Amino acid sequence: MINIVEIRKVKKILMQTISVIVPVYNVEQYLRQCLDSIINQTYRNLEIILVDDGSTDSSGIICDEYAQIDDRIKVIHKENGGLSSARNAGLDVCTSGGDFIAFVDSDDWLEPDMYEILHNKIIEYKSDIVNCGYYREYKKHREKVAIGEDSVYMGSDVVEKSYSSPYVCYAVWFKLYRKALFDAVRFPVGKNYEDMAIFFYTFEKAEKVLIISECLYHYRQRKSGIMAEKFSKKQLDIIYVCKEHLNYVGNKYPKSIDVAKKKLISCEKYILNAILISGSNNSHLVAELQHEIRINLKFILWTDLFGLYEKIIILLATSNLWLYKKLLMIKRKRVNFDFFE
Repeated sequence: MINIVEIRKVKKILMQTISVIVPVYNVEQYLRQCLDSIINQTYRNLEIILVDDGSTDSSGIICDEYAQIDDRIKVIHKENGGLSSARNAGLDVCTSGGDFIAFVDSDDWLEPDMYEILHNKIIEYKSDIVNCGYYREYKKHREKVAIGEDSVYMGSDVVEKSYSSPYVCYAVWFKLYRKALFDAVRFPVGKNYEDMAIFFYTFEKAEKVLIISECLYHYRQRKSGIMAEKFSKKQLDIIYVCKEHLNYVGNKYPKSIDVAKKKLISCEKYILNAILISGSNNSHLVAELQHEIRINLKFILWTDLFGLYEKIIILLATSNLWLYKKLLMIKRKRVNFDFFE
C-alpha cells in the first residue's frame, strides 16, 4: 500500500531550494568558469543570486548574460560596498524563500555534484550545517585539503568542539547552511575577515554540524588574495576578531581557550609578515605586534599546539627581525610564481 505521508515527505525534500549567493567584483577572467560550475550542478533546485558589487570590468555584463540563459539566476547591481555588503544583499533577497544557504566566491568553482552531496548529507543526518573538504588551486598545481574522517558534532557543545577541531574552517564557501541560521545574522560591513566574525553566531544556533571528507570546492589562489599585496590597516581586523573570539571562548568554552589563544598569536604573526613583506613604514605597529607576541612567549614555548619549527620561527620574529624578514622574503620568492594573477 502506498504511504501518502512518506510520498509527501519525499516530494517536500525534492522541492527544497538552495539559495547560492555569489558576490561578484572584477573577476571577468574567472567568472564564467564559476557560473558554469553552479548552473550545471546535478542538484537542480537552486536559486542563484549574483551580486555585482560595482564591478568596473565586464563582470556585471556577464552576470546579466547568464541571467538570460538560466531563469534560476537573479542579478543585483549595486555600488561597491565590499564582500560583506554584497553577501548581505544576497541574504536580503533570499529571505523570503529558500531552505538552505550557500556561498561561492566568484573566482572559484565547484565539483558538479557538490550541492547534491551536501543536500543529501544534511537531510540524512538532520544537521544544520554540513562542511566538506576543498582543493587549493594554484596555477600549476593543487593541494587537497581533506577534512579528515566524517564526523558529527552534537548538541550544545557544537561550538566548542567545532572551534577546537582542526577540521573546521571559518570560511563559508564550502558549507551548506539551513537558512534559519541567517535569520538574524549578517556579515559586518566595512570589516575584513567577515567569515570569522559570523562563525559563532551561526554555529551556536546549530544543533548538529556534519563534517564530510569529500573535497568538493575549488579555491583559487590569487596574488591579489595573499599578503604580498600592500599592507592596509584594514588587515588588523583579523586581530580584533581573534580577540573577540578569545573573550567569547574564555567566557563560554574555557576548555578551548588555548586554541583561541593560538589563533590570536598566529594572526598577529600573519599581520607582522604582511607588514614586513609589503615594505610599508609601520615600525611602531611592528614593535607593537612583537610586544603582543612576547606577552605569550611562555604559553608558546610550553604548549603542544605549536610545533618546534613554529616555536623557533616565532622566537625569531620577536628577537631578530632582520633575519626573520630575510627568511620571509626567501620563502615568498619560492612560492609566489605559482599564483593566479
